[in-house]
Amino acid sequence: NDFAALMLDHPKSEIRDTAKYKPLMRATGKGGGKLRPRKLRDLVKEYVGLEIQKEGEAHTSVEDSQATMRLYKAVRDKWEKECAKAAAEKSGRKRKR
Repeated sequence: NDFAALMLDHPKSEIRDTAKYKPLMRATGKGGGKLRPRKLRDLVKEYVGLEIQKEGEAHTSVEDSQATMRLYKAVRDKWEKECAKAAAEKSGRKRKR
């Protein structure tokens, strides 16, 4: 949505969405089988140790963007390894066809 609002086209393989990255999601439902996105505020507090979007205070898109980048950097190594592995597996499946 953010890219569309900015009228930008970005390769899907290069997008990192903290709301869709499973290790950052929370388990819900019976037995925790359903994953839901967590609030950026909570993720940044847990992984970066930074408080954003404080109660009663206005927050800005700039603050959210900066916090999101810091969150990404905190989990980048693991995330990128998973992306590389998924890309290799996808590439392997294409060659077998």
